[in-house]
Amino acid sequence: MRRICFWVFAVFFFGLFFPALVLAQGGTEAGEVVVTATRVETDVRHLPDSVTVVTSEEIDRREIQGLYQALEGYPSISIKHNGWLGQWGYLRLRGGKSEHTVVLFDGVRIYDPSYTANDFGDLWSWFDAENFERIEIVRGPQSALYGSNAMSGAVNLISRKGGGPFEARLKAGYGRYETWRGTGYVKGSAGPVGYFLGLSGVNTDGLYRDDEFRQTTVDLNLNTRPFSGRSGALGTLKLDYTLRYSYGYLNYQQWDWTSFKAYNDPHAERRQQIQIHHFTISGEILPWWKSRLTLGYHLTRRDYLDRDDGILGYRPDGSAVTDSYWDGFYRGRVYPVVFQNDFHLREWGILTAGVEYYEEKADFFSASSWGTKDYDDEVHTTSYFANLFLTLLEDRLAVNLGGRLDDHQEFGTHFTYKLGVAYFLTETLKIKGNLATGFRAPSLFNLYDPRYGNPDLDPEESTGGDVGLEQELFGGKLRWALTWFNTHYEERISFNYATWRYYNSGGGVATGLEAEFEARPYEWLALSVNYTYTEGQEDDTENLALVPHHQLGARATVKWRKWTLNLYYKYVGKRPAYDHEHMIPDYSRVDLTGSYAANERLTFFFRVENLFDTDYEWGAGYRAPGFTLFGGLKIRAF
Repeated sequence: MRRICFWVFAVFFFGLFFPALVLAQGGTEAGEVVVTATRVETDVRHLPDSVTVVTSEEIDRREIQGLYQALEGYPSISIKHNGWLGQWGYLRLRGGKSEHTVVLFDGVRIYDPSYTANDFGDLWSWFDAENFERIEIVRGPQSALYGSNAMSGAVNLISRKGGGPFEARLKAGYGRYETWRGTGYVKGSAGPVGYFLGLSGVNTDGLYRDDEFRQTTVDLNLNTRPFSGRSGALGTLKLDYTLRYSYGYLNYQQWDWTSFKAYNDPHAERRQQIQIHHFTISGEILPWWKSRLTLGYHLTRRDYLDRDDGILGYRPDGSAVTDSYWDGFYRGRVYPVVFQNDFHLREWGILTAGVEYYEEKADFFSASSWGTKDYDDEVHTTSYFANLFLTLLEDRLAVNLGGRLDDHQEFGTHFTYKLGVAYFLTETLKIKGNLATGFRAPSLFNLYDPRYGNPDLDPEESTGGDVGLEQELFGGKLRWALTWFNTHYEERISFNYATWRYYNSGGGVATGLEAEFEARPYEWLALSVNYTYTEGQEDDTENLALVPHHQLGARATVKWRKWTLNLYYKYVGKRPAYDHEHMIPDYSRVDLTGSYAANERLTFFFRVENLFDTDYEWGAGYRAPGFTLFGGLKIRAF
């Protein structure tokens, strides 16, 4: 371990002090770029990683609200959802658990430290997908870049920034389940300050009799270059402040273990507040050296009140399902500090090195604790990372090498690495491969909750890799990719229903195949199809809970005069429920969205979810939406 630590620090300090000897001004010209796979803007064509980019235009075309809706239908993403908007959501990427996917906001990890798994929790459903510039999904272990929880991949939510000419937009609509939704933003510049202010809200009655969800989200970005008229490093200095604030109310259902079914619960109420604050200082120390410091504050607060409503329903055997009283308050706070340096090595590479510090606090209070907190704990992690991305042999060979040392307050040091290689066999045919390790530290809830916690838990670990082929033909009008992946897990943290405690259940494995095909034969037509096969075992069972063996997603976009039509198809094979015993049947679903541009300022739109009214379940025992029509208008001002 000491030898490994030595090499991590050697690479880190090499990145800080040696570049001045070998670097020159300028960098490489890039085509379409992504930032998540290397922590710096990188031409996606050269990446060894499997990456999916969901643009703001695609989110707008699909007319969606929840983050889970923006992600479903893409390769290796399995989603469980308890019905309609706001209800509990769960995502598995490449067969990993939800807590094995790290979620980033502008490259900074976001999570709820008061949640059971120290992960994104059920925010997949709660988080609004509006006002993101794009969403980047990187599949495969990313702990070498982002630390804990990045065992099966990373999802980076990239917010919209202010600046440029004035622009304003308003969108409003109404649909089934008494769903009202409105969004809008203004963007522009006021002297030296660029601004973006977005507002979105939704109000729906939901699928059950008592299933109401109300939410309001505010997005804000302010940025300025206070010394833009100066020459040298001071002239490149940029200050940037980003805020996302969300508050919502939800009426949820009660789950019954005996009948394995959800029942309407009139007074099961949840109120949640989310705050994300980021203040970033960035600039060029030298023409080849960019530096960025981000200071953050994240808050999640969940209040539960479930009054006893007596009998909620009856099981098939005639026995009554009774309600139970519950009153609880959860609060999680995270204070991230991220310092990153990007060194441009002539035209052939970028070295990224930096330090991260995350301090997290969580407390929980329930009425049963008679006025005292069930737990109130905190922990901090200091991390050192370095990533080297090289393009060699006249850009035919790309090498991505990353290493990270996490110093966790409770578990000491933990080293992870990432090695990726991409090579162009021809001008357009690329072979790629990755090998990486990952880990997840137990959450404060896992460790210290007085009812379920276990302070003797060990961190989870993983080793994963993939190999694939990728090719673009006819000037980018056709693209296909085929990728095989495999990830092994050790010391997985699971819940023991006999002892009602968390424990390290042992190992697990997930392996599979991803196939993607995209075609743009004409300017007015775009087609894409993806297929994922996944198999594995976990917790001494032969299948992965909520993960089907077969999954297919397809989309087609047609533009004709003032019309734009989008057809979406999704097939999800049968899969076991979370207990690995009940089976959830397979299903096919078709969605249709469209818009008509009356003029350059006014557009009418519609969304049809579940066009053929398929009867299906995302999660066993929970109803999924039937035929759902939603429509409205968009107004633009320039």
